[in-house]
Amino acid sequence: MNTHEDMAAQSHHDDLAKMLDQEWQTSENNEVIKRLKAGEELAVVIESLPGLKEAFKDALDVIDCSDGRVLLGKKIGLAGSGMLLEDAESDKFVAANRGKIKIVTSHEDCGAAKILFTALQSAGKLPAGVNTSDELGTYMAKKLAARLGAEHYFLPIDKMAKEVHNERALVLDGTGRFNSTNLKGFPPHFVCSGFGFNLSPEYMQTEIKTLANIALGGHGLGERFKDDSPFYIMIAAKDSEQLQTITKVAEAAIKDFGARTVIKGFLAPEQD
Repeated sequence: MNTHEDMAAQSHHDDLAKMLDQEWQTSENNEVIKRLKAGEELAVVIESLPGLKEAFKDALDVIDCSDGRVLLGKKIGLAGSGMLLEDAESDKFVAANRGKIKIVTSHEDCGAAKILFTALQSAGKLPAGVNTSDELGTYMAKKLAARLGAEHYFLPIDKMAKEVHNERALVLDGTGRFNSTNLKGFPPHFVCSGFGFNLSPEYMQTEIKTLANIALGGHGLGERFKDDSPFYIMIAAKDSEQLQTITKVAEAAIKDFGARTVIKGFLAPEQD
């Protein structure tokens, strides 16, 4: 006979599955998703959306997690708000962006934080006083904010866009300016801004693979992604050369996911 804890866990699992099913059905009706599944090119679809030029007009000044549920300010999306950066790359990023960033956020239920927490816990290298993945996310974000001369905000679930991961796509932004809040009708998505901030191809592969694993695993829409309903990797590039470069990095990162992931690209509009 199930214990009370087992029954509670099963109920939570059932509720989560129901929410994910609802998010999937909602996103199936998204115009961008429907048109991509019908065979239209991403560039054609994107160019028809209201607010495209505005989506690239502003400098970005808030580091948020790439998580599609986190939308605070003009978002620079980095997995775990940059917690997966190696020390040398983090130093380079800080040197280039100190004083330009207003806020660094961390958030409840961060998939990247859970991955890093497990790795550090196994190695016996958790920072003193850190006992959960949320605490680790906060610790790392505060550390980065201090180095950048920025503030830190922690976002609980009720301050996030959704309770569950509902991302249908991952945007790889080569411009360092993509702000989807200005783009009407765009589907729920992760965003990786690192290509626009000169982060290394090696790091970007790690970030892409990490986020694709979240989307395609139990933390996201998971098994609902099929060959005919794939997880889209969308590249926003400055020019054709950059589009080719980012495509090669993305291909290497997702080579183990098969046809459940599809790479599409477009060129960002020129600004006046």
